[in-house]
Amino acid sequence: MTRRPRPAARAAVFGALAAVVVTVLLFPFVSGGWCADATDPDASVCGTFQRSIVGIDTSIWFWLGGLAVVGFFTVLAINRTATGQPPTS
Repeated sequence: MTRRPRPAARAAVFGALAAVVVTVLLFPFVSGGWCADATDPDASVCGTFQRSIVGIDTSIWFWLGGLAVVGFFTVLAINRTATGQPPTS
């Protein structure tokens, strides 16, 4: 006979898995830059980029925002299960 995990523990595990997914999708793992030189120094331009492991253009702020959203909904789900309210679908 196997025991089912408590709803609060299940919500915490789903929140942790969602945080891993957000990290893979949004953490700026690769950074780089480019420059286009011109004969006139004022016409030269440079730029930088940050990409996640899967190639999405991102920044540290997108990643932190995504983690904040996941954290908010995880805490909300844990509080709902702790108070005995049925989860909404």
